Amino acid sequence: MNEVHEVVDVLAVSKKGQGIVVPIIIKWKNRYYRIREIGLTHPKREGRILHHIFEGTDGNLTFRLNYNTESLQWTLEATSDGLP
Repeated sequence: MNEVHEVVDVLAVSKKGQGIVVPIIIKWKNRYYRIREIGLTHPKREGRILHHIFEGTDGNLTFRLNYNTESLQWTLEATSDGLP
């Protein structure tokens, strides 16, 4: 994956009764990417700050997103087009 580490805009939905927020659309470099499938999700703690990590794809690119529950910001950590 190619490291990015940029704060991005994300449209997300809250899953009723599941206590989870899921990213749907990412705005990165003035383009919109619709997440079609979420694969890996896991929490990560840095001290007292809880992060939720998501890996998803729009069908062409894979994105690794980090949701910081303290700052309420989304960070695009990395992308991949599947090629080496």
